[in-house]
Amino acid sequence: MVEKHSRAFKISIDGTERGTMTMLLTKRDDGTETMRGQAELSFNFVVYKYRYSSSGTEVWKSGRLLRLANEADYNGEKYVVQASAQQQDLAIEVNGESQRTAADVWVTSYWREPEPHKVGQKLALFEADKGRKLSGTLQRVGKEQLALEKKMVNATRYQIRGDVEVDLWYDEDQRLMRQHSVESGHRALLELTQIIR
Repeated sequence: MVEKHSRAFKISIDGTERGTMTMLLTKRDDGTETMRGQAELSFNFVVYKYRYSSSGTEVWKSGRLLRLANEADYNGEKYVVQASAQQQDLAIEVNGESQRTAADVWVTSYWREPEPHKVGQKLALFEADKGRKLSGTLQRVGKEQLALEKKMVNATRYQIRGDVEVDLWYDEDQRLMRQHSVESGHRALLELTQIIR
């Protein structure tokens, strides 16, 4: 094992903190990288409560997704997603229904900085929570500084536009620090609060 650390994030929706996410990242000697993620959100309205949770694992090697397993619960609506790399593509199962997608998908956990050759390209995206196939064009915005644990940290910002509207910031370890997206008219912000090594 080469590297193992976890990242803690807070999640805000429309400017109000609503939940947390953790990512456990492992890189092995053979080049295999694993991300185990867990997220929870809750909304309490006067006459309505909404709960969301998601837990999953991604295994990558040489920039390609090898395996994915995820379970998500959208206020009682449940999704079980499995994916495994085949020779030419990716086999997917969503709640027992099989489908296929491109081998070089980028999963919408976005935990790892994209490879330079993908900038300016239209990417095949795979949403782990519901198993949806999406697409979007990736652009590199440039260098910025973000606060982390009372220090300023260098970050590289990217944008994806298409089926998704997402801005992403990565640190010098090429790992996700911040994500801003617009979903169903709501602004979602994921911010790194702590790295535990």
